[in-house]
Amino acid sequence: MVNKWEHYFQQVFNNGKYHKLIISFFAFFIYANTTLNQFCVDDSIVITKNEYVTKGFSGIPNILNKDTFRGFFKKEGKDKLVSGGRYRPLTLVAFAILYQCVGANPFMFHLLCIICFILLCNFIYLVLLQLFRNQKLVSPIALAFLSTLFFVGHPIHTECVANIKGLDEVAALLFSILSFHFILKWCDNNRPFHLMLSMVFLFLGLMSKENTISFLVLIPFATILFYKTSMGKTFKIFSALLLPVLIFLLIRGSILGWNPVEGISGELMNNPFLKFTNGKYVSMNLGERIGTISYTLVRYIGLLFIPHPLTSDYYPKHIVMHTMSSPISILGFLGYISFIIMGMIQLKRNQIISFSIFLYLIPLFIVSNLVFSVGTLMGERFLFMSSLGFCILLAYVLLKYLNKTQVLWFSSIILFLYSVKTIARNMDWKDDRTIIFTDVKTSSNSAKINNAAGAVLLEDVMKDRESKASKVSLERAIKYLKKALEIHPKYFDANRLLGNAYFFKKEYSQAIAYYSEVLKYLPGDEESLTNLNITYREYARQLGMEQNNPTLAIEYLNKALVLEPNDQLTLNLLGVAYGTLSNYPKALEYFNRVLQLAPNSADSYFNLYLTFSNSGDKQKAAEFLMKAQNLDPNILSKYQGVK
Repeated sequence: MVNKWEHYFQQVFNNGKYHKLIISFFAFFIYANTTLNQFCVDDSIVITKNEYVTKGFSGIPNILNKDTFRGFFKKEGKDKLVSGGRYRPLTLVAFAILYQCVGANPFMFHLLCIICFILLCNFIYLVLLQLFRNQKLVSPIALAFLSTLFFVGHPIHTECVANIKGLDEVAALLFSILSFHFILKWCDNNRPFHLMLSMVFLFLGLMSKENTISFLVLIPFATILFYKTSMGKTFKIFSALLLPVLIFLLIRGSILGWNPVEGISGELMNNPFLKFTNGKYVSMNLGERIGTISYTLVRYIGLLFIPHPLTSDYYPKHIVMHTMSSPISILGFLGYISFIIMGMIQLKRNQIISFSIFLYLIPLFIVSNLVFSVGTLMGERFLFMSSLGFCILLAYVLLKYLNKTQVLWFSSIILFLYSVKTIARNMDWKDDRTIIFTDVKTSSNSAKINNAAGAVLLEDVMKDRESKASKVSLERAIKYLKKALEIHPKYFDANRLLGNAYFFKKEYSQAIAYYSEVLKYLPGDEESLTNLNITYREYARQLGMEQNNPTLAIEYLNKALVLEPNDQLTLNLLGVAYGTLSNYPKALEYFNRVLQLAPNSADSYFNLYLTFSNSGDKQKAAEFLMKAQNLDPNILSKYQGVK
């Protein structure tokens, strides 16, 4: 039986004839169900609500010369919410081309992601074969194949493949690996064409996502380790790869500016290193910042070994603040120092272990918040590049320390569990509602996802405000939004949405309070100003019609008029309120203002008719009634019973 399993092992792992086919089939198999998904969460930023992408070919020039988020926010300045802005145009260009061809067809966009992921995994296999070909410690073919299979199946990658927006991570690693591939070919044959291709692909990787820059170090490092390149040749590789990096940085700087910390926000959702003290947000001190980062680095290791539970949301306060005295932060700090030391020690003893460690550490360092803030404390997508180092190390340990039968069994079990988790997690990315209400259970202390859950429920309410189900959704929305505010007391989005919720409940005084809270800090916030104007008006209508209190109604109508002096509905209601109080001169003043704004309004003439009639001026009343009837012959029947 042992010989039988060893025979299977030899056929599956050491015969590379069908490896690329197996890798391709496995990648397609575990991600095929994503083609049934819709656009969700951040897909709106890069596709459905991005004004440049939805223009197709004609939007490409704007994609190339503006911040990546500019097409979504549609307003100068709002795109730079995180430090330094973001310049990742390549995948948006791909989305614009696809949008031009197929429109907003999520199937085709998901298929594109799967195809790119399959290509990536095949080139990872080829590069690992090139790197490990002279290794004697384990079978190079088996190591390359098993490492790639672990990378294909690892559930930590679902955010990048199942969520279309994650194509930037896939493309960045794909082009980085292609650059790696052609550098290794150049090392073998010294053909300048291969060196040029490597430079081109590294540039394309940088245009996909900035963390590609980690391969500026990783590629020369790998050639020294595995190809024993001379200092002169290594310097030539580094210099060649530095050129596209400098070109990219020049382009990026000319478009986004040269200040790497520009745009750092005082808003917790874009700057996670804030704490709420004495009623205001202040920056964490250095110990708190490093302690929290150290804690997240431990969490990353945990997710690589046990990728459960997964969540799309690691925003505050799902990750709580830690100090450097926290035991888990100390563990993380010492653990990562140990990784660095081990990687250095193994440089000559075991190149595979050394390379795996630095392949994990270097890309993670870029997105760890140690260099600059990435806008959130952590994210599964940030492990996409680094996880390849983990997968290589896992495959190496199995091949080195287990016999062939054990390797076959252990790897089969791991890949089976990976596959089950990945396929199941893909379904969580079905649409906004599914991912939000799945992940709010995991990230229950995240202000952002509680806010998102409230927003989704309010969309349901807007479709039908009077049904019983709608009223249940409204109460649930308020609960989530209040939880968001409990976590983040100055969360302006949550305040706006709570204002909307209470508006739908017709509890207008509560709505006014939440809109006013936003305007206290953001006096020019257009959405809150508009909503506050409408709320003042509707509250006045409620006071006048339901509570028979025209005096108080006038107070709120005047507040609305300050916000929008030419709002016809407000002016009309003011005329009605003053008419109810028998203050006919004031009523006429406001009705005439409406008439100036809408000179062909039969309703305005009819209101003037009623006012003159009630004030006893029958001649004027008859004159305005005739004008109203000329514009609308049925005006009397329309207002039958009104006096």
